[in-house]
Amino acid sequence: MTYVKHLAVFALLLGFSAYGTATSRAQDATTAETPAAGDELAAMRPKDAIAALDEGRKLAAEKNYKEAVAAFNRAISLDETYVEALIGKADALRELKDYQAASNVYTQALNIDVNAVPAYIGRGEAALELGQMDIASTDFSMALQMDPNNARLLSDVGHIMVNSDPVGAIQRLDDALAINDQDARAYRDRGMAHVLLGEYEKAEADVRRSVEVDPTDHENFMVEANVYLMQNKYDPAIEALTNAINAYQPERPGDPVKYVTGYLSRAGANLRIAEQEKDSEKAQTALQAVIADADALLAVSEERPESGSAYFYKGRALRMLQRYSDAVAALTQAIEKGAGQDVNYLADAIYFRGICWYYLGEAELARGDFEQASSTGGGYQDPRIYLWIGYTHHVQGDFREAINSYNEAIAKAPNLALAHVNKGRAYMDLNEYRRAIESFNNAVRAEPTVGEHYYNVGFAYLKLREYKKASDFLNLALQQENPQPKMYRLMATALRGLGRDQLAGQYEEQARQAEARQQASGG
Repeated sequence: MTYVKHLAVFALLLGFSAYGTATSRAQDATTAETPAAGDELAAMRPKDAIAALDEGRKLAAEKNYKEAVAAFNRAISLDETYVEALIGKADALRELKDYQAASNVYTQALNIDVNAVPAYIGRGEAALELGQMDIASTDFSMALQMDPNNARLLSDVGHIMVNSDPVGAIQRLDDALAINDQDARAYRDRGMAHVLLGEYEKAEADVRRSVEVDPTDHENFMVEANVYLMQNKYDPAIEALTNAINAYQPERPGDPVKYVTGYLSRAGANLRIAEQEKDSEKAQTALQAVIADADALLAVSEERPESGSAYFYKGRALRMLQRYSDAVAALTQAIEKGAGQDVNYLADAIYFRGICWYYLGEAELARGDFEQASSTGGGYQDPRIYLWIGYTHHVQGDFREAINSYNEAIAKAPNLALAHVNKGRAYMDLNEYRRAIESFNNAVRAEPTVGEHYYNVGFAYLKLREYKKASDFLNLALQQENPQPKMYRLMATALRGLGRDQLAGQYEEQARQAEARQQASGG
């Protein structure tokens, strides 16, 4: 079962621990007193059937599953009650990803031997792949009653409990690993359970162990990457994703040639690095890596479903590189491929294309995209969209409409400082300085350590020739981190308005010094 599928919420197995030792003792007593049910059948079984079973098992061990199915079929044709052959065939079908056929054969085995634990386990595992959680729960429950110390079964139970009951999952996985410490999936599942409990050191230790046990399984690396991503540790996550991409092998016809989830996840991680990185050179390197991963998927096939996501990531990276026309082309491809599909990126793709149009000087095209984004998926809840609609009105000089849009953004996110700032600037353009001050003060409340907000208030008071209030707010601006030359200059202007020319001269000198520092640092 893939890692993604096992995260489905599943709470039906919480009662497994109720099966007690009394049941086990009763089963032991029954086993001791009663001959094995298949002994007599085995004695009469055709030798050719036994030979076919052995051949099927050998082929399955060599991963020649189609040939194994044929061998098991020969055994079954010679003895229709051959439970071991039926289970062998079902196991091979499961390896061939034919889960429904496997489930049907497991059922045939159980119709012959209701106590065939491997058949319950196999059918339960096939049911998980088919999303039939109730069937899986029932089958694992039956198997656990008969074989409570089965490592594979305990691992399966822990596997599906991770999301619904991480504490219970850890208990089951502990038991499974105590019996079989080479179960890579059990380690990675336990790692995810630890993550859900906020136990990151334990989680990292488990996912590293899963990789050590089986470095050929790309899903072990993928889970390791997810553990790091959940902690915003992007560099080790990217390393794990690279390992997952390298370890991936298509399992059956129709599987993508490249590991789609790995490439898209790595592109997403590099995008996050670029968004947070203050070093522009490192940010550009990360963005180029995003584009390379997107192009790697698109080179395989533009017709696959994931191509829309690849274009989306590429478009976002191109936008951040200020290659706006190229970004428009990529995002348009993402939008066209996502149209009418159940994709979660569509509203964002339209929104980001709108930003590109804005920077290309096409306010009308930009606003059209923002309005479309607001009516796509959950876009109507996104305050950023209304903020940008406000920008398009603002840049066209329609300040009242801009203010209305900024108010829409504020209604959805009252502490969105940027909306308050731009609303204040619109009022400044309308020469309505009191209202501008009110908006700038709201930005101060939202972000009280940002010097620019105090500067804006001081500037508005200066327009009103209220020099004392202007100097008070400019003083606050200068006390925040990284004061700018313009703040010193405006303070000098306010002080001259108060008749304090000598002190104003000192601030003008500080403005020159701040400019010199910026130039020396390349700012």
